[in-house]
Amino acid sequence: MDSIFFKSDFYKKPIEVANINNEIIVIITDDFDRETIFSWYDLELQMTKSGYINKCLLWSFVKKIPKNVLIIWFWGGTFAKYLEDHISDINITWIEIDQTMIDISKKIMWVKTSDLYVKDAIIALDEIIEKNLKFDSILVDIYWSNGEIPTFFLSEDFASKLKQILFLQGTISINFSNGDTNEKILSDYKKMHFFMLKHFSKFYSCLLEWEKNYSNMSLIYNLDREYYKENFHNNYLKEVTLWNIIYDDYIIGDLFVDNTLFLDN
Repeated sequence: MDSIFFKSDFYKKPIEVANINNEIIVIITDDFDRETIFSWYDLELQMTKSGYINKCLLWSFVKKIPKNVLIIWFWGGTFAKYLEDHISDINITWIEIDQTMIDISKKIMWVKTSDLYVKDAIIALDEIIEKNLKFDSILVDIYWSNGEIPTFFLSEDFASKLKQILFLQGTISINFSNGDTNEKILSDYKKMHFFMLKHFSKFYSCLLEWEKNYSNMSLIYNLDREYYKENFHNNYLKEVTLWNIIYDDYIIGDLFVDNTLFLDN
């Protein structure tokens, strides 16, 4: 295994990028000295084997193939790389506070996306609103290296800004992390969930892969009805057939769906 280390302005320890037979794995070490696979992509097969990333890719195919996607924090480039490899004429905008992640995605992952906002997400969202940009898919994956969520993203103002830039029939996915192990983080996600349901459709789904204990999950908002496991599978298969996209059984493998999470709100 060949590894390269990139100094980060965001994480205290260098980010490790490993290349194993053209599988690019981006590994971060957080404030608790926990190593996390932040990105995992096979450049030859054009697939990702990370369950954490796959369940967030799957929501892109819930209603239709996305053409305009906003990614708020970038996962080392895997999400954009997958979409670029599989969907022609896709427009990706990304907000990323860490220049190192951009360098990795460009130099190692060969991500082409050039519509970048290398700044705090609050400022970037205001600029996007001023430009009157709209998206049919928005992916949110925001927390500090200690696992906590920046205060702004727990506000109604954040949900309001997302609503201004989402097409009426668009979807939003928010990655929820460490929900089973940290009461404060779980409480914060409940707060964010409340504001999302207030500004968007009451229908949402929680996607889990492997981790049935809710330690890592992706919630999809602004759905037009309740979706179950078979819906996500069937919609994905329909779209990949229609658009001649490579079938990726990692994406729909070991998927669990929960439409009742935080229902007490």
